[in-house]
Amino acid sequence: MKKVISRYLSPETYEAVKRDFGFLVNKIEQSGYEYDLQIRDNYMNLYYKGNSLGKISYRKSEDLYEIRIHRKFAEGIGSEINRFKNSQEKEYLLFTLASKELHPFFSTRNLLLMGQRVKKVGFQEEIVFEQMLMADNAKRDDLIIIDRQVVDRNSSTKMDLLALKKKDEGKYQFCILEVKLGNNPELKGEVFTQLSGYIARIENNFQAYKECYEKNVMQKQSIGLLPAEISITIVEDVLGFVVVGGYSGLGEQSIKELKGKHLDDIKVLHMKNVIDLSRAK
Repeated sequence: MKKVISRYLSPETYEAVKRDFGFLVNKIEQSGYEYDLQIRDNYMNLYYKGNSLGKISYRKSEDLYEIRIHRKFAEGIGSEINRFKNSQEKEYLLFTLASKELHPFFSTRNLLLMGQRVKKVGFQEEIVFEQMLMADNAKRDDLIIIDRQVVDRNSSTKMDLLALKKKDEGKYQFCILEVKLGNNPELKGEVFTQLSGYIARIENNFQAYKECYEKNVMQKQSIGLLPAEISITIVEDVLGFVVVGGYSGLGEQSIKELKGKHLDDIKVLHMKNVIDLSRAK
């Protein structure tokens, strides 16, 4: 019987990734976290500004990696990427790489070129806001964002961001962050149903989520995607927040309407881009 959720790598894939992907983890940090690498069900997704740039899988029997990239991100960026062995699968290009080819494939130039394609064809304001939240809250120990676009085998609806909030020393609660821009009409009421459903999903499958993400966090710490010095045990009591940014006038109006319907049942964090010149340095 398959587990409800398994966002971690098999032992073989985990050891290969530890061996081969330190350079990419360094590039992610150097980018200021514009890029993001997330562990899935025995594979990884590379993101740029919140858009899934490529799927990275490991073939143990051949000691090779398969990189699956949508045509719209890979085509038209020159021979630097097309010189690698590849095949076609509907809307995707499949690149088969030995470990020694990973560094030139994910070169700074290739990442930049693919990123430029993302900006042209995959730009969504809310996704970019989500990525900014992840980047600006990296390396904290009180609130650790551990995953994005979370689904499980019982539901295909996606939680925007899943974090761990520190409760006591070494003990953390799941914290769901539903991200909305101030002009999103879902703020007026639908977001309450979304967030309540996500909280219930984890509460009803708490042990499965706990086991999954304690393993996920351990692997990320070892790979270098999360600070290694933080000891984490996940405990019960699932939290949920709506994080609102931009379009303050529309946002305030929608939040007022939302709180009027669900006064004590929903927590909203409204982030405003207020220019305070007195704080200039």
